[in-house]
Amino acid sequence: MAKVKKMGLALGGGSARGFAHIGVLRVMIENRIPIDSIAGCSMGALIGGIYASEADLETLENLAVVFDYKKYFDLTLSSKGYVKGSKVQELIKLMTKNSMIEKSKIPYCCIATCLCDAKLKRFTEGPIHEAVRASISIPGMFTPHVIDGVSYVDGGVIDRTAIDAAWAMGPDVVVAVDVGYRGEKITPPKSIIGLAQASFSVADWHLAQTNLPKASMCIFPDVSGISGSQYKDIQDIIARGEEAAHAALPQIKELIEIK
Repeated sequence: MAKVKKMGLALGGGSARGFAHIGVLRVMIENRIPIDSIAGCSMGALIGGIYASEADLETLENLAVVFDYKKYFDLTLSSKGYVKGSKVQELIKLMTKNSMIEKSKIPYCCIATCLCDAKLKRFTEGPIHEAVRASISIPGMFTPHVIDGVSYVDGGVIDRTAIDAAWAMGPDVVVAVDVGYRGEKITPPKSIIGLAQASFSVADWHLAQTNLPKASMCIFPDVSGISGSQYKDIQDIIARGEEAAHAALPQIKELIEIK
């Protein structure tokens, strides 16, 4: 096979919708699409980090089987968030075998928002599970994650797409996978938490519209109608990712110049 262009993946945030990333990765692997680097935000950071650590699809599929948000969302009485996040972090630590970012099988980074200087932090070294825990810290849901005395919340507060982070890793092209809210009708929230999450979704969609055009191409799995907190039918969400990736294959191959 002739040398192809280096492709970086940007896996965006979207809570439960992010399991569609597994379907996208599965299609790329089965069709021998080379993945040269992965950048992720929030759920994209989690899925990308687990895959990059071992480059093993089976580990990701095991995550889909065992993930039960009622089991891993450890509730807390903290005024900073109602999910402590320790159990999710332990699961990530286990599935990544406590790997360091700089030693991952596929070059990887993820982003989180630093509350100290109001800037994006791009994690390019250190334990994957620490960086991912920072990246998934949805304000009002997860408590902020503290690393070396610095508090971090979800990267989606500034950029849910991770496209700039993907370009910073030096690929020739960036393929973005966006699984977040994209302007569809929102059911009126029934709680303060629901209102906060809906408001966050609207805000990050407006920011995403500025960032998505920066990618070489975007894949948009049809996750409309799926709530970010809907963890009951993960296999359906994965299937939607597969469907979108299959449809995008011709464009991906043309982009990276696979003959």
